[in-house]
Amino acid sequence: MNFGVFTLTTLIGCSFMASGALANTRIGDQPHAQGYNHPEHVSIGRPAAGGTITRTIEINIKETKSGYMLFDPDAIHIKEGSVVRFVINNFGDLDHEFFLGSFDEIAKHKQWMQKQPDMKHDDPNAVFIASGTSETLDWNFSNKANLEYVCLIPGHREAGMFGVIMVHDHLAREQGN
Repeated sequence: MNFGVFTLTTLIGCSFMASGALANTRIGDQPHAQGYNHPEHVSIGRPAAGGTITRTIEINIKETKSGYMLFDPDAIHIKEGSVVRFVINNFGDLDHEFFLGSFDEIAKHKQWMQKQPDMKHDDPNAVFIASGTSETLDWNFSNKANLEYVCLIPGHREAGMFGVIMVHDHLAREQGN
């Protein structure tokens, strides 16, 4: 084998190994990457950690006899700067989760969750809600954005468990902030 071809082949092989080792360092590709905390990521706000709650939003999880799993409501308008307490009630027979993120972050995390179906979230922007229980999540919506909330347990989003949040600097009809 020609030494130049051997060297080139070795360098190409090493670059593929290096890129594979670094492939899992992007935001959203790892669990608990706290994408909300990275400046190059779409801002979804930040944990409210002791902030004064300006609005409480109750979200109910429903499971239908035909197999749908739903968040009610599934669309929410929030005024920019609001500190929101979500109260998530799971009236269903199954365990669920509420994961708040950008559309891009959720799409990437969903792919990761399909490979790790038993993973439980331990993130400030997510809560696990066991069947028959309620959980809260407090969040400061400091920037205008369109966001998503979803249950990333495999199969649940596909069954309807997602909703959108539109954060604006104004609301057409005041909704308690």
